[in-house]
This record gives sequence, C-alpha cells and structure tokens, in this order.
Amino acid sequence: MEILKPKLLKRGDVIGIIAPASPPSDEQSLNRGIEYLEKLGYRIVLGKHVSDRYGYLAGKDVDRANELNDFFSNKNIKAIFVLRGGYGSSRILPYINYNLIKRNPKIFVGYSDITAIHLALYKKCRMLTFSGPMLEPDFSKKIAPNVEELFWRLLTSNSPIENILSYSTKSIHLSFNKKIYGRIIGGNLSIITSLIGTQYFPELKGKILILEDIDERPYRIDRMLTQLKLSGNLKRIKCIVLGDFSSCIEKKNVPSLKLDEIFKDILGDIPLVKNFEFGHIRTSLPIPYGIKVEISENFLRFLEPAVVS
Repeated sequence: MEILKPKLLKRGDVIGIIAPASPPSDEQSLNRGIEYLEKLGYRIVLGKHVSDRYGYLAGKDVDRANELNDFFSNKNIKAIFVLRGGYGSSRILPYINYNLIKRNPKIFVGYSDITAIHLALYKKCRMLTFSGPMLEPDFSKKIAPNVEELFWRLLTSNSPIENILSYSTKSIHLSFNKKIYGRIIGGNLSIITSLIGTQYFPELKGKILILEDIDERPYRIDRMLTQLKLSGNLKRIKCIVLGDFSSCIEKKNVPSLKLDEIFKDILGDIPLVKNFEFGHIRTSLPIPYGIKVEISENFLRFLEPAVVS
C-alpha cells in the first residue's frame, strides 16, 4: 500500500498551530514562534485551546483532539505545526477522526510526546508526517541553520534529497557494510514502547526504526528496548537508527551499564546506525516518517519527495 502524502507548502499558505499535549510555558515563546513563521511569509491560525490548562495538559482530551480534527478538515489550513511536546498526546488518540484525516492529508509537524500521534496517523491513515521543529522549543529561539534549511526544503519542494547527512554536523557509525532500504518511522522511545499492544502501534516488519530519548536512566532505556524486543516487534526489522539520548546517564555511585553496552546486548543482532543527529537537540535533523530511505556508509538518502504538488 502506498503512503499518503501531503501537499507542499507555499509562501502565503496558512499554518495552524495546536497544542495536543502540554500548554505553552509562556506567551512570549509562543509569540516569538509565530513571529518567526510570519516573517517567512506564512499566515497563522492559532488553535483556540492552545492556552487552555488542565494540570499539565493544554485542556481536556476531547478539546485537544477536536482541534486537531478541525484543523485537518479546514480547507484553508495547509499545514499543522505543534506548539510543544510535554505530555498528553496518547490520551487524545481515541478521539481522533482518522477517516477525516485520510480524506484531508496535510503537513503535520512535531516530535517528542507527539510521537504518539505520528505513529497513530501512520497506522490508521498510512500518512506521511514530519518529525521536525516546534514553536516553543525551536522556532521561538534561533533555529540551527542546517536544520532550518533542510526542514523548509522538505516541506516546500517535491524533489528528493540526495544525502541528508550533508546537513549533519556529525558522522554516523554503521554496524554493517551494505546498503539498506526501507520506510523510516519511529521517534521517542518512551512513547513508542507505551503504545505496544495498542491499536495505534504500527507494523515494524521491513521498516527502519529511528529512536531517541531524553532524561532517562540507562536501566530504563534497557527496560524499554527489552520490551520492544520481547514483544516481537524487532524480529523482521531492517535496521535501527539511534539518535541522541540526551542526559540519559547513570546515577553517580550507582552500578550501571553504559548505553553502548545496552545497545550491544539487546540490539546486537540488528543492523545499527549510531550517532545520528536526531532527538531533543538543537541540531536534530527533520525526518519524514513513512518515507523510503537508503542507508549506507556516510549516506542517508530519501528515495522520494515527502510532499506532492
């Protein structure tokens, strides 16, 4: 089955801003993010529930889900950007209108907790979505030039990108010496494992799985990777791309394994790509989830455009 792709973005198009997880930390960050997008020539529609507060959530689950549904159904809105991650995306999955979204595919961008929505949209709609910068943590600050260039090229051009590693500031390390092909999906490891066994978890057979996380002790990374493996989801996977595991360090004076030891123990029989610039870092490379890629030494190529005319 072919992947459902959104239409490319043009200057003057309307971008909708939603908060499907947590609310903005402060209005100044929200306004700076909007100002950045407006300076590029885009018009902004701000979700009416973006600043709602219900504990650590941006309002009630049904309201956040309905805002997502409304923005997908709104013909004037050409792309949907997420304000920030935080917590709560998984809670809205039962209220998303997947049939409506299948009829109205459009650019959807976010990362971290938003991984839950990415996976659900891939499973239910077979729709390509984007792991990419969000308003509060990224657009409200000075976005890394390499990330900025790659991100807007992905959203505004229907030409494939030959080698996205040309946008990276680091070299990758491969555990294999062959070319690997497949569709790439994934995101935040904690969120991915939390969806195992649910109707929103996609089939990983033949896929390239990309993973990242933040602020997790090594033993928790161990537990989550072990759960992925014991669930059988890694049996016929093509490859795993390991991004950044920010601040995932052992506690002082407590016996621990290093992350590399955990990766070797649990994932040792799977082709691995290490040191890929992806995660909760300023230089995280945007990834279209669902796109076909080719991986080889110092080479990661998108085999198709992420958007259509």
